[in-house]
Amino acid sequence: MKHIDHKQTSEDYVDLYGEEYTSKILELERTINTRINRPLHFNVFGFEAGLGKSRETNRIIDESFDDWNNTNKFLIVKPFKKDVIDTEEYFKHWNMGMKPNVLGITSENSQKWEENCERLRDIRVIIITHQRYKDLCLKDELRDAYSKDRNVLIIDEKINFPIFTFSKTVYDEVRSILGISIQGDLDKVCDKLLRELQKNSIEKHQTRCIRCELKINPRTLENFMKLMEVNMKSISNMLHRKTVENFIEGLALWYSNKCIYNGGNISTCNQKHSLWGLENNIILDAGAIVDGIYRVDNKRFTLLGQERIVDHSKSFFHIVDFNSSKEKIKHNKDEYFAEISARIKSNHKIDDKTLIICHKENANSIRLELLQSGVTSIGVGDDYFNQEYAINWFNNLVGKNLYSDFTKCWIIGTPNLSYEKYPIQYMQYAENGIGKRSLNIVKGRFVNPELNLVQVGFIAAEIYQSIKRIQRNSNPKGEFFLVNSDPEIISSVFSQIKGMVQRKAIKLDFTRNGFTTKEPDNVDKFIEYITAKEKGTYEKKQILSDIKVSNFSRIAKDERVIDLIQTSNIRIHNKHVEVL
Repeated sequence: MKHIDHKQTSEDYVDLYGEEYTSKILELERTINTRINRPLHFNVFGFEAGLGKSRETNRIIDESFDDWNNTNKFLIVKPFKKDVIDTEEYFKHWNMGMKPNVLGITSENSQKWEENCERLRDIRVIIITHQRYKDLCLKDELRDAYSKDRNVLIIDEKINFPIFTFSKTVYDEVRSILGISIQGDLDKVCDKLLRELQKNSIEKHQTRCIRCELKINPRTLENFMKLMEVNMKSISNMLHRKTVENFIEGLALWYSNKCIYNGGNISTCNQKHSLWGLENNIILDAGAIVDGIYRVDNKRFTLLGQERIVDHSKSFFHIVDFNSSKEKIKHNKDEYFAEISARIKSNHKIDDKTLIICHKENANSIRLELLQSGVTSIGVGDDYFNQEYAINWFNNLVGKNLYSDFTKCWIIGTPNLSYEKYPIQYMQYAENGIGKRSLNIVKGRFVNPELNLVQVGFIAAEIYQSIKRIQRNSNPKGEFFLVNSDPEIISSVFSQIKGMVQRKAIKLDFTRNGFTTKEPDNVDKFIEYITAKEKGTYEKKQILSDIKVSNFSRIAKDERVIDLIQTSNIRIHNKHVEVL
C-alpha cells in the first residue's frame, strides 16, 4: 500500500538522476535492514534536503511488514508532534486488528501507554518526538521500556539537546515572576552566580570563554528547591511557570557541573542529555555534511550519502554583503529592516511566494515594515495559511515542508550562538568531553580545530537547511538571497549547492552606523595576555615586549587590573607577574 504522491515524487528523481539517486536509496535500505549490534554507533545519512529521506524510510519500513524474514522493530524519532501524527497515519493500514502494530506517542496518549509501559514491547513501530527522546535521557526505566526487544532507532533530523544559561537577564525575569516573600531566598541562592558574572565582567570584548566551577552550601540549595515546590502552583501564568521550571532545572546544574562563562552568560548542560541508541542507529540529517558536530567523534559517527545530486543550475543566488549577526542588526535595525523589506517587496513578482528567514526576535520588525509598505498577505511562524509571504526563524524550520513550492527565499540573519554554547554542544555529542582543549577565540573563531568545526558547521548547516526549505523538488528553479559577509560560512553553504553558477553580489545602500569593535587599549592587551597564561611567573619586561607596550605602571594602576587582582589568581610583584 503506497501513497501515490510518494511514488510520483520518487519517480521524478529516478527519471532525472537515475542510478545516482537509486544507489543512495538502496544504501539507506540496506542500512535499515541490516542486523547489527552497535549500540554506541550511529550511521548518519546526509542526503541533501528534499531528496526524500523520511519518505523513503517510511516506504522501507512499510515493506518490511511483508517480509516474513524481517523481524526488525523500530523506534522512529521525529522533530515535531505533527510529524509523529503524519507518520502514524502513513502506517495506519497495519493497525487493522485489536493490537496496534504502529503507535505514535504524543502528549495526548503518553500517560495511557507509559503507565502500562510493558505493552510497548509488542508494538512493531513506535514514533516519538525529539522532545520525548530527550526526556527519556533522564528516565532510565521508561527508556528501557521503549527500547525493550527493539533493535532499530531512526532519528529524523539532528537532536539539539538543551543548554542551561544563567544571566542577569534570566535572574531579573525570574525575580519579577516570584512573589516578594521569595525574592530574598532567590537572591541568596543566586549570590555565587551573580558574583561570578561580576568577576568576569572585566572581559570587555565578550569574546573569551572561561571555565568556571561554582559551589553552594547543599542545604541552601535544598531549602530553596523545597520552597519552590510549595510555591510553584501559585504561578498561574503557564509561560511564567515554564520559565521558572527551566530556571530551577538549571540551578541544580550550575552548582554541580563545570560551566563556561562568556559575555554575561554562565552555561552548562545535563550530562545525561546525550545520544542513546539501540542495536542499529540511524540519523537522517541533510545538514550533516557541513555540520561539524558529526566529526567530533569518528568512532561514534559514520557519515553516508554525502554526495549532492540535485542540479541547481536553473536557480539564482545572491549574496547581500552585510554582517547579519544579532548584534550588528540591533545597531542598524531601523535602516536595515527598512531597506531589506523594500528589496524583498521589489523582488516579489506576480505569482511569487517569498519566504523570509530571520532571528525569532526580529520577525515582528520585518512584518511591520512589510505592512507599512503595503504588503498584507503575510504568514508568521506556524500561522501560515497560503499567504504570499511567510516569515519564520531559525530553529523552527528543519523538517518542515510548508514552503516547498515557494519561489523566493531571503535569509536575513546569521544563526550564531553565544560562544560558550559551542563547547557545550561538543560535550553533548562527543563522549570524551572538552577536557583541556583551548577555549581561546581569535577574530570570532575558536582556535581549537574541533571547536572551530562545531562553530562554523553549526552556522553553515542552519543556513543550508534554511535555503532548502523552498523548491524541494528534483529540478529547483528558485531565487535565493543570503545576507552574510563571512566568506568561510558562504563558501561552506554554497559548496553544497550542486550546479550553482549564477551568483550576484548586492551592497546595501544605507550608511552602516552600527557597532564597531573598539581597538583594545594597553590594559585590555595585558588582561587578555595574562588571563590566558598557565600557572607560573612572567617577567614584566617580557610581557611588555609581547604586548608591545612600554609602561607597566599605568597598567597596574588601572581599575580593571585592580579588579582582576582582587577577583582572580593573579598577583603583580616588583619585576614579575605571578599566576597562581
